[in-house]
Amino acid sequence: MNAFVRKRTKNYIVYLEYKDELGNRKQKNMGAYLKRRDANRRLAELKDKIYNDNVLVPNEITLEEFLLDFLEKHRENISLSTYDKYLRISKKYILKELGRYRLQDLRVIHIQNYIDSLVKTLNPQSIRIHLNILRLVIKRAYKLKLIKENIVEDIDIPRAKKFRNDIYDKEQMINLLEICKEGNKELGLAINLAIGLGFRLSEILGISWDNVNFDENTILINKITSRVKGAVILKEPKTESSNRSVFVPVEIMALLKQYKKEQMKRLLKSNTKNKYNLIFFDKLGDPIAEDVISKKFRRFLKNNELPHIRFHDLRHSHVTLLMNSKVPIKVISERVGHSNVNTTLNVYSHVLKEMDKEASDTISTNLFKAN
Repeated sequence: MNAFVRKRTKNYIVYLEYKDELGNRKQKNMGAYLKRRDANRRLAELKDKIYNDNVLVPNEITLEEFLLDFLEKHRENISLSTYDKYLRISKKYILKELGRYRLQDLRVIHIQNYIDSLVKTLNPQSIRIHLNILRLVIKRAYKLKLIKENIVEDIDIPRAKKFRNDIYDKEQMINLLEICKEGNKELGLAINLAIGLGFRLSEILGISWDNVNFDENTILINKITSRVKGAVILKEPKTESSNRSVFVPVEIMALLKQYKKEQMKRLLKSNTKNKYNLIFFDKLGDPIAEDVISKKFRRFLKNNELPHIRFHDLRHSHVTLLMNSKVPIKVISERVGHSNVNTTLNVYSHVLKEMDKEASDTISTNLFKAN
C-alpha cells in the first residue's frame, strides 16, 4: 500500500495505491486540492495512517532483540567468519550504545552520534563494517514496516583514508632482512614472505608445504586464516583474484628449503603433528592467529630499535618498491592479489604522484637542459 500526489489539470490529486483480493494493483482518489501544500498535508496524514495500520509487531521491540534475531536468520547468507565478526562487533560495540533503544525510537542522530564516536578509535574501514551491520538491520526493519523510514540512508560515512606512510624504504627493508638472519627463524621467514612477495599475513599463515613448488620457484595462495568464535580456521580467500600463483625469488626459496628441513627435525623430536601441513603452526599443530605474529613483530622492532610499522605495512613497502622500480602496474596488481588494476592505482596513488614528478624532472633534464 502506498500514497502519492499527482497533478491533474488545475488540481493536485492524492491517490491511494493498493492491491485487491486478487492481487491486482488499484488506485483510489483520496482528495483533490488547488494548492500543492494542502495536497502534501493530506498525503502526510494518509502515509501516517498507512504506517500505523501496518505495524506488524509491538512497539516495545528493541534494537538489541531485533538485531540478534536478524543475525541468526541472516547467517545462512554469509560466511561463518563474517557472521562471527558481525556478532562480535554487535555485542562489543553496537548493542552497548544503541541496543536499549526501541526500534521506533531510533533516529538519525542516534546512529550518526554512534558512528562519530568510533572515529577516534577505529579506522574508516572498520567503521564501515559497523555501518554495514546497521544498514542491513535497519533496512530489514523498514521492509517489515517496523519503522517509518530507513534512517541509515542519511548517515555520513567517513571517507576511506589511504594507508599511512608508515612504510620502509629500500635501505630500511634491506636492514630489516639482515637483522632477521640472526633472530627468530619463524618470524624472520614470515617477514621475508611479506617484504619479498607482498603477501597478506592471513595468506602467509595459510600457506601449506604443498603450495610451495621448489622446482618452479612458485607459491600458490589458495587459503587464508580467519578467526571464528576464538578458533583460527583455514578458509578460501575472499576474492577470486586472491587465488594466485606467484614466482618467488631464489633467496626466499632457499630460506624455505632450510626452514622445512629444520621443521622436520623438530617434528621428529616432539609429539606435535603438523595437522594441515602448514609452514606456520602452533604447539597443537593448528593454524596461528594473525595477532600472534603481529605482537611478535612489534616486539621485534622495539628490541632492535627499528622504526615502528604494522606487519601489513611490509606489504605496502613491497608494492611501493615495485612501483618505484618501474614494474608494470598490471603485474604488481596480479602478484599482490588485487581484484583489478584500479584497486592498486587507488591505494597507491601517492606513489604515482611521486613518479609523475620524477617523469617531469626527467623531461626537464633530457629536453630542456640538454643544451
